[in-house]
Amino acid sequence: MTAPALRTTPAPAWRNLNTLQRLWASLYIVWALDVLLLIAAITGARVHRGAMQAVGKDTAPSIIAAQHIKSSLADMDANAANELLGEPGKMPQAVKAYEKDRRDAATALIEAAKNITYGDAEQKPIEAIQVGMGTYEAKVQRARDLHEQGDAAYVRAYRDAANVIDEVLLPEADNLDRANHDVLERTYDEQKGKSVATIVFVLLMGAALVAALVFIQKFLNRKMRRILNPLLVLATLLTLGFVLYTYSVLGSERADLKVAKEDAFTSIHALWRARAVAYAANADESRYLLDAAHAQEHEDNFHKKAALLASIPSDAVLRTVLDHVRDGTKVNAVSGYLIDELNNITFEGEREAAVSALEYFNQYLSIDTRIRYLQQKGKHAEALELCIGTKPGESNAVFDQFDQAVGKTLDINQQEFDKAVAGGFSVLSHFEIKASIVAVVIALLAFFGLLKRIQEYR
Repeated sequence: MTAPALRTTPAPAWRNLNTLQRLWASLYIVWALDVLLLIAAITGARVHRGAMQAVGKDTAPSIIAAQHIKSSLADMDANAANELLGEPGKMPQAVKAYEKDRRDAATALIEAAKNITYGDAEQKPIEAIQVGMGTYEAKVQRARDLHEQGDAAYVRAYRDAANVIDEVLLPEADNLDRANHDVLERTYDEQKGKSVATIVFVLLMGAALVAALVFIQKFLNRKMRRILNPLLVLATLLTLGFVLYTYSVLGSERADLKVAKEDAFTSIHALWRARAVAYAANADESRYLLDAAHAQEHEDNFHKKAALLASIPSDAVLRTVLDHVRDGTKVNAVSGYLIDELNNITFEGEREAAVSALEYFNQYLSIDTRIRYLQQKGKHAEALELCIGTKPGESNAVFDQFDQAVGKTLDINQQEFDKAVAGGFSVLSHFEIKASIVAVVIALLAFFGLLKRIQEYR
């Protein structure tokens, strides 16, 4: 009877190594894991820095510039209409405001042009706005000239200018906004997954390196009766400290990005859009009195734009909305840019300023209703005085109060946005250099920690 053959399995490679070879292998493994940890940390830093760059420097400033352009152009048009509503040469405030808006629009356009990141998607709207502004200004000047001459054709000339605003300039500003906003949202959504992945990568590589160092300590203790190797202990502690530091840095940057995007920029975007649409609505209010042939069209446009800011059907609903907002409760029954802001209150002083903006806007709407009532009753002079007047309780005065409240709310969020972006970049400052130094120190500690043991077997 033949004895059954014995199965033989190759011994693990580690068991085939002598002590010296194991020491060298241990050192190589530590170095490899050290390099992988360095790669994980640097990758994480670059992913997080890239997201902050895209949100804080590339897209958000261009979106803000687009809405700034749109706001200035819409207010230019409102002031042009106000100037033409008055007697020639007797509307200096409207003329001065028009010039300020023109300069502001040009400045914002230059800022947008300096920050082009995404090619034609940004460049083409900027070029169209630049050309369109020249066309618009020429048509407004034509309307002014006819107005001074007492020629009724000035209304038709202004209508031509208004068409440039409505059909070219404001839509192109929205295109510039959209080109950047799409990238911002996509980048931010992608960053969430990448952030978690890079942090997990860092933790895994850190855990692997610590495990390898602990294993070597145990090997030395078992094989050479060494209780602790001080340099390997330092390498282990340094690895743990570096992993915790990296986790803290990436987590801090992630928190800063959230503040910048969700808490601050969401409000900034809603408020700039509210301001731009409000200026355009204010222009429609003036057009209603200036261009009687298209009065109904201008009235309809006014109400459509007002609904974009806040679709509040009655004073009772407004009081309920304000009560909810003051209590910190989100408002779901109504919508609009101002409501979006009220549902995203985060910072000190923001709630009071945003509530004030909504209250002044409601007052402005009440005055607008009065203007239209007077005009329909044939009291054009009274309607005109209420529309372009700057005394307390008149349309322009209340609109200015609304605009100041929006501006205050914007300033609060812009300051927090800038602070969060600066903080995100600061916490990652020179991170690659720091990480590389730590990796080299860990490698050297491991080398010198094993060197004497290696020399013993040579």
